[in-house]
Amino acid sequence: MQARELMLDDDQLLLSSGHRLWNRELLHQPGLAGKFCYLHSSFCLKRLFDVQFFVDGDPVVIYDNQYRIDRSPSHTHIKYLVRPLEIDEYKYITDDDRAGCTYQARSSDHKAHQLAIEVLAGYVTMPNADPKPAYPLLGSGTFQHLPVFAYLDAPGFSQLHSSAIHLRRTLQLPSDGAPVRAQVSVSFEDRDRHGAAPAVPDDLLEQHQRTYNRWFADNVPYFDAPDPAFKKMWYYRWWLVRFNMAQADTPDLHGYRFYEGKLGFDNVISFAVPAQMKELTYLRDPEFGLQQAENSYRNISNGAVVDPPGSPYWGETYSHWIASAVAEFHRVHRIPSDRLRALLPAMAGDVRAWMHMYDRDGDYLPERQRPRVTGYDLDILSYWFFDGLKLDLDGEPPNLERVDFAAFVYANARAVAALAQETGDDTLALEFDTVAERIRQAVLQSLWDDTTHFFYPQRTPDHHRAPVRELHGFFPFATLLAPDEPRYLRALEKFVDPDEFWARFPPVITSQHHYRQWTWEMDGLTRNIAPHPISMGARTLLQVLKHYHQDIVTADHFMELMRRFTTLMYPGVNPYDALWRPNAHEYYSKWEPHQSTARPKPSEISHDFHSMYCSLVVEGVVGLTPRDDSKIELQPAALRWDHFLLDRLRYQGRDLTVVWDQPDGQLHYRGYPEGFSLHVDGHRVFTRDHLGHVIYDPASGAAEEVNGPSPRP
Repeated sequence: MQARELMLDDDQLLLSSGHRLWNRELLHQPGLAGKFCYLHSSFCLKRLFDVQFFVDGDPVVIYDNQYRIDRSPSHTHIKYLVRPLEIDEYKYITDDDRAGCTYQARSSDHKAHQLAIEVLAGYVTMPNADPKPAYPLLGSGTFQHLPVFAYLDAPGFSQLHSSAIHLRRTLQLPSDGAPVRAQVSVSFEDRDRHGAAPAVPDDLLEQHQRTYNRWFADNVPYFDAPDPAFKKMWYYRWWLVRFNMAQADTPDLHGYRFYEGKLGFDNVISFAVPAQMKELTYLRDPEFGLQQAENSYRNISNGAVVDPPGSPYWGETYSHWIASAVAEFHRVHRIPSDRLRALLPAMAGDVRAWMHMYDRDGDYLPERQRPRVTGYDLDILSYWFFDGLKLDLDGEPPNLERVDFAAFVYANARAVAALAQETGDDTLALEFDTVAERIRQAVLQSLWDDTTHFFYPQRTPDHHRAPVRELHGFFPFATLLAPDEPRYLRALEKFVDPDEFWARFPPVITSQHHYRQWTWEMDGLTRNIAPHPISMGARTLLQVLKHYHQDIVTADHFMELMRRFTTLMYPGVNPYDALWRPNAHEYYSKWEPHQSTARPKPSEISHDFHSMYCSLVVEGVVGLTPRDDSKIELQPAALRWDHFLLDRLRYQGRDLTVVWDQPDGQLHYRGYPEGFSLHVDGHRVFTRDHLGHVIYDPASGAAEEVNGPSPRP
């Protein structure tokens, strides 16, 4: 009962998912009922089958104190204590889209018993349905131009005489308590079986567990840290990546696609794609990231990247830095030249479209009047500045030439130029280097304020500046648009100022200086904090630490930001386990110090994949700096940790192992020496007695310690 008091919204959720099938809601009853979605949330079924137990001929009524739930990523285990029996029910979704229940029953009183399991299933409503399904076919149709057939499989069950689908199987349970197993599943398939059903293996559950866990073993690098919150979050975030993956060839998306969130935004939404690309970069198989990039540029409107017409579909052109993320991906996994050439026209077209459609005055500063295209919606206070800071949802916000728009288009233009250079297209490279430099000069001339030392947006018609400090004002550092000069670096002082952006969970979207000036008329603003802007803030700090000469922000700032970010994603409601049930919600509210709640209030959308974490661990905590050449550069920020290890990191076709074990006589990793070491393909190439900035050259075998930042890519 104490455990039930701690139940969260996502307790009613199966954590495993298939190529196309996932669960959004799971009812706590025998069988599979709730909400099961296939490919998109516009096609979901509320009930696959119900199960009823009969012990020695008597029906079993299950009360709240007669079952226990244990959840694992691969399955949910429910133990029913229905004396004189124990019945274990394992619910799961296999990689090939089979929603199954495996039942295992045993006698608990040293006597023999009979357990009858009855299954009730209904014929299901399918999109574009074919008429007259007949058991075992529950329904068939087409969805997103794909055929889909749903079959009910129940080996050893007999169909009872009824017009409904009513099945029964009786298990003989011996007195010695030996378990007896039965299975029921609904398989979603892309073709008619045309004959006898394929055999369902007795060890379907075990096969599923092996296949499910193999994906993580094959693709996820191993990470160890002295802080258990970081380590657990690392593996949770990779589960989040896997959960939000789907695979199908539909008109809008091919192969692997990663949704912003299967529990809220089940589409490849361009706002989230750059952060997703950064995470996918560090899966060992590059196909996941490469196909996500290809899917993003497969959906174009007027030359610009737009939402695919799946579900949900707003037809929106969000501000994004996808091309820049692709260029960074290319430094880790070299993109084959044919696929790179195929991507470049769309990448170039997207940059051109932004400059053509959204720079009507030709000053190289893109403009938009819709706050939502920033991805931060109503929290962008600058859009309401010219209305006296009064929120008017029915009003028309002004066109703003924004820092984030310019910084992202600049980054994408630089990426197109760099990738074009690699393919030998010097003309394209020159075109986009020129565009990028003109954007850069326009930002420095028009959006930088030398009095307050910050980048601000301005109203398009009269170039009147909105003096509202927003997180976007730091994005010129995130994209390396800002020069490495003291006058610009002074902006970073506001990042780490507790009265500005360094809030309880830094950084905030709009400076706390402005939050305190809000009146009741601005209560429509959410004042949210969210994983996406926090991860963008962490990325900004990394770019500054790696590529700028300054001492305003430090590695300690980055690690403290990551610590608070990590803490935010644990619910903090279990008094016995501080690291219980991590969850990356879409956003969190009620975080301000004056709020009465001890924890920020999470949004309704759980397990959202619209932010970075694992890439920040790789590039920040462990300190890998992806490069255009073959050298391996490490600059760890975890300077106060006494040990960490990152193993099987795939980088430019090599396997890297990065180890830090503080030389103190307490060996943490058997087979690895104390100190700071890099291993390439299993061979140790250097060891230092301290953490630091090191560049290793595989060609010469030399490892050079570096003072100061890296050259800009």
